[in-house]
Amino acid sequence: MRLLVVGAGKSGVAAANFLAERGEDVAINDRNPYPDLPYPLHERVTRLFGQQDESLLTGVESVIVSPGVPLDVPLLRHAASMRIPVIGEIELAFRHLKGTVIAITGSNGKSTTTALIGEILKVAGRQPIVAGNIGEPLIAAIDQEKPRTYVLELSSFQLETVDAFRANVALLLNITPDHMDRYPNFDAYAATKYRVLRNQQASDTAIVNASERRAVDRGSHARLWRFSASEKVNEGAWLDGDQMVLSIGGEERRIPRSALKLEGLANVENALAAWLAARAVGVDDVAVQIAFGSFRGLPHRMVMVREKGGVRYVNDSKGTNVDATLKSLESFPPSSVLLILGGKDKAGEFERMRDLIAEKTRYVITIGAAADRISSALEGSATIVPMGDMERAVRWASEHAKTGDTVLLSPACASFDQYKNFEHRGQHFEGLVRRL
Repeated sequence: MRLLVVGAGKSGVAAANFLAERGEDVAINDRNPYPDLPYPLHERVTRLFGQQDESLLTGVESVIVSPGVPLDVPLLRHAASMRIPVIGEIELAFRHLKGTVIAITGSNGKSTTTALIGEILKVAGRQPIVAGNIGEPLIAAIDQEKPRTYVLELSSFQLETVDAFRANVALLLNITPDHMDRYPNFDAYAATKYRVLRNQQASDTAIVNASERRAVDRGSHARLWRFSASEKVNEGAWLDGDQMVLSIGGEERRIPRSALKLEGLANVENALAAWLAARAVGVDDVAVQIAFGSFRGLPHRMVMVREKGGVRYVNDSKGTNVDATLKSLESFPPSSVLLILGGKDKAGEFERMRDLIAEKTRYVITIGAAADRISSALEGSATIVPMGDMERAVRWASEHAKTGDTVLLSPACASFDQYKNFEHRGQHFEGLVRRL
C-alpha cells in the first residue's frame, strides 16, 4: 500500500519514519524544495519536495497530513474528491497505541495543564508519556511493548484530522478566538475543539470549563465534570476562597490554593482541570498536592528572566493570542508594563485589548508583520512605539523603563514571520535581556 505524508514538519517526518520502519511504501511531500527537516529521514522514505500537483496521488491509498498544512490546499482537496482517506499523525498514532489516553485542548493553558498532569502521574508512579503538541510527536513516542498512559496536548489543527481517535479522559479548557486566519469563523474553530470529545463512551470522562456554554454532548456519552475559578459546580472542581475544592458523587476534597506554586487565576483553573483528570484515572489526592507544590511551570510562559535596575524582564512568548496576553497583563499593577506585541497576525481581535492595555501599560512596543494592524487597533489607548524587531524593542525598553516597571514579551501573535517558533522567539528575548 502506497502512503503519502504531506508536510515535512515534526509530525510529518515522524509519521513517515514510523511507517518506513514498519516496511510500508511511504513518500513524503513538501512544497518547499529544501525543507528544514526536524529529524533525519529514514532511508526507505521517498522524498517528493518542491511540488504539490495531483500526480503525487497516483497509486496512493492513504494520505497523512501534518497539522501545519490546511485541509483546503488543492492537493488535499483533490485527494478528498478521489475518496482517498486523509488523516493526521494523531489519528495514525492512535491506531497503533495501547493504553489510556488523556487529551487536552483549549485556546489557552494547554501546555501548562498537559505538563502538570504529566507531573501528577509521575509523582503517582505511572510513568506517563507526554506528547502531541508538546514535546515529541505522538507517533514518535508510542510504547509498542506495553500499555501506557498518554497525556496529549492537542491543537485545533491536530483535531481537524481525527476519526477513530478516542480520549478516555478529554479536557476542554476554554475556547476564545484564535487562528482566525485558518478558520472561516469562530464557530468553525470551536467545533474543531469539540472534536476532542469525539467517540467518547460511557466509561470515559469529559472535563469542561464551566464557562463553556455550548452543548457538550455532541454525540458523547461520557460522564461530564466541570471546573471553574469563579463559580461553584455540581460535579467537578472549583475555587472557594483560598481553597481548591473537588466534589464528585457527594464526596468533597480540598487542597489549599497556596499549595499551587503557579501564579494567577488562569493557572488555578488549569490546576483544577488537572486534578479532575487525575481523579478520572484513579490517582490519589496526595500525589496531586505534591505535584502542585513541585511543578514550577513551563519555559516561555510568564518566566522572570532577570531584574536589572529595579526593572523586571518577563518572557511570555507562549502568549500567542489576544486572550493569552490579556490573562498575563491582569497580574500587573496599573501603568507598570512596557509590553512587546507583534509577530505573525492570526486575525486576532486586538481591539479587545484596549481597556486593559490603557490600564496596565506605559508603552506598547510593536514588532513583526502585525505591527501596523496592532497600532491601528490600539490607537488612543496606549503610547505605541514601533520598533520592528526584538533587538531594537528590548534596547528601547531598557532605556525607557523605570524602577518598578516590567518589560513583558507577550506578543498576542504567532512567531513565524521572524522566528522558527515561539520557543525560538522567547530564547532570543532572554538572550538579549541577559546581555543588557
